[in-house]
Amino acid sequence: MAEPKRSRLYFLGFAEPGVARYVLEKVKDASSAKEIEVSDWAMITKGEGRDAEITTNKKVDPGAARGAGVGGLAGVVLAGISGPIGAGAIVAGAAIGSITAALKDSGIKDADLESVSHLMAAGRGGLVIAVPLDQAERFETWMGRTQEFEASDRKQVVDIVPGRTLQDAIEDYIEAGN
Repeated sequence: MAEPKRSRLYFLGFAEPGVARYVLEKVKDASSAKEIEVSDWAMITKGEGRDAEITTNKKVDPGAARGAGVGGLAGVVLAGISGPIGAGAIVAGAAIGSITAALKDSGIKDADLESVSHLMAAGRGGLVIAVPLDQAERFETWMGRTQEFEASDRKQVVDIVPGRTLQDAIEDYIEAGN
């Protein structure tokens, strides 16, 4: 089993889901501009009377559907190069892409996000932002200069290092009665 990436996770809660979306756009813009380094992110919104909706960074966690699309495209290319081997190559390529994407989930794990979503109250929005541990100070400096983060009414910071997983942190949070 691979050693987990040394990361600092920031859990930010917002009373309004729209604010979480806005703050996430600020994070993505700053990351694109190389002001900060973010290795993964997820947004969780929970409407009144609805299940939580989880949006993840597709660059890190492409998901099985996107993997199947890429694999299917690879199958089409293989079929074109190899001659008339039919739809079997396309289906096989889609299956390979789907499995590869599922194994490549190198960011925040879907099961962990599901656990976090159950801790959220209805009508709220939340962000989970993963930053390489060696870039955490730079991120925190940027976050301190970015006024939009003041809208966060809940904040939890967790370091993920060998021997300490996100699931461990969630269990500790629940046991503490938070």
